[in-house]
Amino acid sequence: MHSKEQAKKIYEICVANAQAGTRVSYGNVLDSLGYQPRARGHVIRYGLELTLIACAYSKLPILTCIVVTEETGQPAEGGHPLGNLKNDQQRVFNHHEWPPLDAIDWDYVWKNRRELSDTYGTKGYWTNRQSGRRQGKGFPPKQ
Repeated sequence: MHSKEQAKKIYEICVANAQAGTRVSYGNVLDSLGYQPRARGHVIRYGLELTLIACAYSKLPILTCIVVTEETGQPAEGGHPLGNLKNDQQRVFNHHEWPPLDAIDWDYVWKNRRELSDTYGTKGYWTNRQSGRRQGKGFPPKQ
């Protein structure tokens, strides 16, 4: 699944959980995206980063701060590069007017991901980690 498609689905999953006032585990996100039970959270890292920068660029609370590990109840290391986690999670839960999926310019976010990540997300994220033919590709979902 392409990272941009992952990001759109992650956005929808996070909005549903935000509206319910609950955090969501990486495992539940992976399952909702159709990945095998043994898949690790790193297969959605690019989708999570795109969702983070889409929220920041759109002046929304950072939805990805409510995606957490089951073991700790916290985002994975490097999973929340911004601000104070508790405050940011509360902002997500207190926000009630989430725009519809198609109101976010996902094409713009994808095309400008390097600059947007450097500005709003994880500086250098796309510069060093993705290259070659697999750029922007996640791992195959279960069949």
